[in-house]
Amino acid sequence: MNTLAEQERKLLDLLTNSVHRTFADARAAGVPAEVFDDVESIARSMAAALPTTHVYDLLVGPFYDTTGLTQWRNMSRQGINKAVAAGSLIACRLDGGQWVYPTWQFTDSGSVHQHLITLWTTLRAAADPWTCAIWLRSPQSELGDRSAVEWITDGHPVDTALELARADAQRWAA
Repeated sequence: MNTLAEQERKLLDLLTNSVHRTFADARAAGVPAEVFDDVESIARSMAAALPTTHVYDLLVGPFYDTTGLTQWRNMSRQGINKAVAAGSLIACRLDGGQWVYPTWQFTDSGSVHQHLITLWTTLRAAADPWTCAIWLRSPQSELGDRSAVEWITDGHPVDTALELARADAQRWAA
């Protein structure tokens, strides 16, 4: 397992290489320096894509906040609200009213993993968002002591996890 310091170092190395490549390509293409004038805004946008931290991170995180998600996915707040209302984006509300979006729901390409939405929808029919998020992140003996998130993102069929989700949702609704 990596420490936060190790993860930070890896991220900084990758970002440094990417920024160097971008500027080298810009120089080679004759791009004017003015294109990069607002470096503070560029840095804020890059940092916004980082997950936020909260006490809930230990249970079901890490998360994006709304600002980070709008910048990372290039969506408006209204678009995010519509996706949450439609059930196509997993979101939980903190005590202060702020919405957070678990990072594990996103594929490497930035789309929402549809099998996780299937599980989420099944669970949400019977429980609040935090209960559902905790269920998705909790190890299940029937899944080889993996969480449903790990099960799905490791490429296993959704049917096994869906049966468990349906059974627990029925039990919760009773």
